[in-house]
Amino acid sequence: MGYATLIQAARFRPLADEDLLEATEQDRARIVQCAPVRRLQQKTQVFPLDVKASVRSRLTHSLEVQETGRQLTRAILRRLPAGSLPATPVLNLVEMACLLHDVGNPPFGHFGEAVIREWLVQSLDRLSPRVLGEAPSPQWVAQLRPDLLNFDGNAQSLRLVHSLQGLNLTLSQLAALIKYPRGAYELQADESVKAGYFFSERGLMAVLRRQLGLQPECRHPLVYLMEAADDIAYCVADLDDAVDRGLLSLEALLDWLRGDPALVAYLEPLLARALASEEGFFPCFRHGLTLDLVVLVADTYLAQQAELLAGRYMGSLLNSSALAARTLERLRSLARQRVFGRREVEILELEGYAALRGVLETYGALLALPGADFQALGQEQGNRRHYLARRLFHRLPPRHLAAYRRANERADPDFARREEQEWYFRIRLLLDFVSGMTDTYVQAEYRLLSGI
Repeated sequence: MGYATLIQAARFRPLADEDLLEATEQDRARIVQCAPVRRLQQKTQVFPLDVKASVRSRLTHSLEVQETGRQLTRAILRRLPAGSLPATPVLNLVEMACLLHDVGNPPFGHFGEAVIREWLVQSLDRLSPRVLGEAPSPQWVAQLRPDLLNFDGNAQSLRLVHSLQGLNLTLSQLAALIKYPRGAYELQADESVKAGYFFSERGLMAVLRRQLGLQPECRHPLVYLMEAADDIAYCVADLDDAVDRGLLSLEALLDWLRGDPALVAYLEPLLARALASEEGFFPCFRHGLTLDLVVLVADTYLAQQAELLAGRYMGSLLNSSALAARTLERLRSLARQRVFGRREVEILELEGYAALRGVLETYGALLALPGADFQALGQEQGNRRHYLARRLFHRLPPRHLAAYRRANERADPDFARREEQEWYFRIRLLLDFVSGMTDTYVQAEYRLLSGI
């Protein structure tokens, strides 16, 4: 399989007379201007609900990942024979995958993912008998229930840009976004593997794989560049924010880095330049380390290019004994031990937990209704008995309701039972709504629902 197959202008809904460059430029414009990217401005990176402008949000983090992805791609393009890759389209694909990589994250990031999954585990089996009866189909047990319980921000990113926003991005752009090429419905509860897409997007995945020649469980090669860019960007940035917030001293960071004897000779020149720099320690340190990591990633990508194109490469472009990569891992370890578990961070997460749980519990009333009663809520002459559900229904975004209605327009042969199809997409509707909230929005909604 070659780049000509993997990098195309083809879309799920084809457009006429569109070459590759124009297609990726159109993708770029649609992505930069879409609402989910704007909402990243008020979603957490490490410090939820932080009011300091200097501390990173998901948007500023994603912009840094985008720039790192650009550096990685340019380093590879410079070393390939001229004309072997369409340079600008490839840059567009990698940069936009980097910008989109976190759009599906719920309020409060990975902590919010865990809260949503916990609520689903505790609630779905309690609610399902009211709607599906006491004997759900084998498909519900084996596929649909696990798909819902394995909520993941990565899979939600794909659903958001394709099924909810309807951006109709090129299939190559979508493929470059899918970090985990397994469906949530294929995972068991005890698996550590993450999901890259939901059952609701299985049709898209079938088209994408057929058009691009990707085998099941194979990733697009450009995904590796997006993933490496994310790893490079966040490891230094999280510690920069921690020092800015006073949760970690620069001296403690330096002591930690110097604590690995194998890294001292590599790090001392880097640290000395950063400490003497007029622009500040972190900008200089990040720049120097990133330069070395870019070379490492480009070297690994080019050395493994045949395996990447064949879909056989299973590692990370940073999975190396190189000193720069070991430094990155040491930074990641420090953040885990000294930042993420700090009392100040956990207090903010507890606020987020209360808000997310409260919103899910209240809106969960919409999942307890029979399908006909739920659909009647949107009609003027709907059942007046459900006075709370009606008011909650009116707060659901029109775009999300439209996606729910499209999914239920007709019986889908991939669902064993019609009522399970409806309830599956009703649960997706709630998850789309709540996961799309910003940190501040979910707090405001919780206060409204609680009468605070």
